[in-house]
Amino acid sequence: MQEQIITDDEISLMDIYDFLVEGWKTILSIAIVGTGIGVITSLLLPEQYEAKGFIESARVVSTNSTNSTNSTNSTNSTNSTNSIYVESIAVLAEKMRSPTYYDTNALPACFEEGELGSLEGLAKSLNASVAKNSNFVSVAYRASSSDGAVQCLQQVLKIVVDRQKALAEANLTTVVASLENLKKKADELRKTVKQLESDRGAQFQFKNIEYSAAALITVTLQSKVQELLATENQISVIESMLKPPNTQDAKFSTPVFASENRVSPRRGLIVAISTMASLFLGLFILLLNRGFASVKLHREERLKAAAADG
Repeated sequence: MQEQIITDDEISLMDIYDFLVEGWKTILSIAIVGTGIGVITSLLLPEQYEAKGFIESARVVSTNSTNSTNSTNSTNSTNSTNSIYVESIAVLAEKMRSPTYYDTNALPACFEEGELGSLEGLAKSLNASVAKNSNFVSVAYRASSSDGAVQCLQQVLKIVVDRQKALAEANLTTVVASLENLKKKADELRKTVKQLESDRGAQFQFKNIEYSAAALITVTLQSKVQELLATENQISVIESMLKPPNTQDAKFSTPVFASENRVSPRRGLIVAISTMASLFLGLFILLLNRGFASVKLHREERLKAAAADG
């Protein structure tokens, strides 16, 4: 039994050997043709360069922090609590995945003349995403040149800035109105302090410090001076809030990176895949031919057997 199995194995291996010997020219020919197709395809595909950037959402003054300046502890405010993002990074990334977020002005910057481009294709190509534990939206774009890819990302940033300005307008209006009210209050306090100083000087002409009117004016003057200093401090805090980095438009957290090396096509990989695919195609064709030949042989043998029996 074991000898029979070994014999069958030897016959099977010989069949495979004969099969490859008989068809190696076919396999080689198809492999050469497939490799040639792969080489030509890799050369015809347009070269693409990729630019990458990280967009930071716009920041605005927090209305809560603005209100906090009305308290006596306003001087303890810090920049980290004075501004907030116009919208969360996750929300911004989700919006940037939608074609409706962009306008047609982005198409000329992102697609070459004569190239069929769409807002849907742009949104898909950018692949906006938020990395884990990150405060930035990652975007990338591929174009026929590194400069073209950078230009597209710059146009995308401009769209983000325009969209977020509309969101920040209401908040900014509230803060500016609060600042104007404080400035008016400071002007009124300065006039009051000046008047009180004049009144106190007139009362002190009596050379009687204990005079009740003079004492009252002095106390009132000190109170108004303290209130004026607090108001001026509030104005200073809010004005600093309205400057970067507390208030700023959306921007790239770092300069856009565009490699001078192309990212596509990967010619070596294309040629390797074409060669392997053509080898398997050659084997498949040989197997089909062998199968058809075997079926034809069995049919002829059956016909001969039937004729002999007849």
